[in-house]
Amino acid sequence: MIDSLCREMIDELPSFAPRVTEMIRTEMPRYAVVPEQEHIHDVTVQLHGLLGGLERGILPSADNLRASSRLGAARAAQGLPVETVLGAYHIGYRETWNVLMQGAVRRGQEAVAELAGQVTTFWTWIQELTNAVAVAYEAVLRAELSAREDRYRRLIEAMATADPGDETTVTLARSLGYDPVGAFQAFRGRSADLPNGSLERFRRHIATGPGVVVATMHGDALSVLSQGVPDEAVLRSLGRAVGQESAPAPPPLGVGLPRTGLSGAADSFQDADGALSLALRRDGGGTVRYSVAWLQSSLAEQSRRLSDVLGAGARTAHAHPHLAAAVIAYADHGFIPTAAARALNVHPNTVVYRLDRWTTLTGWDPRTRDGLMRSLLALDLYPAAHTP
Repeated sequence: MIDSLCREMIDELPSFAPRVTEMIRTEMPRYAVVPEQEHIHDVTVQLHGLLGGLERGILPSADNLRASSRLGAARAAQGLPVETVLGAYHIGYRETWNVLMQGAVRRGQEAVAELAGQVTTFWTWIQELTNAVAVAYEAVLRAELSAREDRYRRLIEAMATADPGDETTVTLARSLGYDPVGAFQAFRGRSADLPNGSLERFRRHIATGPGVVVATMHGDALSVLSQGVPDEAVLRSLGRAVGQESAPAPPPLGVGLPRTGLSGAADSFQDADGALSLALRRDGGGTVRYSVAWLQSSLAEQSRRLSDVLGAGARTAHAHPHLAAAVIAYADHGFIPTAAARALNVHPNTVVYRLDRWTTLTGWDPRTRDGLMRSLLALDLYPAAHTP
């Protein structure tokens, strides 16, 4: 009795499958990305397999499972979320079961009892086919994620090791959504400062806004390249991703200048590298913008070579931090000893004495241009933890 009911439904698939497809597209609006006729065909194939199996009392064959696998892979490639794909299966099977039950009721109690006996077979079909869909979907997703990560890595590496303007790099940048002649801004941090899962959290959060942002970890570096996104938005998203509000100190991060074109992107990464080097030398880490500390950032990566030039100031600051504080206060308050004294809560004569003492110990008079420049560079490049 049930076999005849299934045969009737198979015969009615040309009208039933489009109705089911319409229900799916209504309840799952994301299916709009799938061409309607393609969708109707796929629903027809899946329901034909199910009804044929129920008619003969058999479980899904290898061909049925392969068809579901192909469908899962296709839906992944079309960008549908897996929960949407599985939800569509359940809508189709729900409607099929309802129509089968209505037909059984019309035939009488014996038909209803016989159909009820097929519940296990029916749900086994659902379980095995949706499992095949999910496995194939996940395989495609993993492959796409791997390919995307590879494109991210190759673009970032091209900024340092290849000609940023060559055709391969231009094509790669376009494939990631960038305008190769637009403005880019680079950010560099340390991968060790990112808790597990924070990179994906950052990507998900920043993707909700405008523009294009690529973020990847390679070796011990975190690299971010943005276009059309305010740097404050990037920094906020990074802060949320790493849980900065609960961290004892913000992680060190270098921010490059916005620069035009792919060669500009490469230069922005050099900016960010210098700014990161400076951030790593500062107590408490934090963000350093090349636009603000361009001189110190440019010299930070040369700090080992410059130690012979600036080491006297660094060692003096380490041994006599109150003298270094006087130099900084003097520079920050208009080169006026009385203003520096107010900031330090000391007598103006004390500031003058400390500046004189600094001059004696370092050979640099902070009241002259050369002496002040050397003093401030030494204090910026060689904080206490990095005294040469």
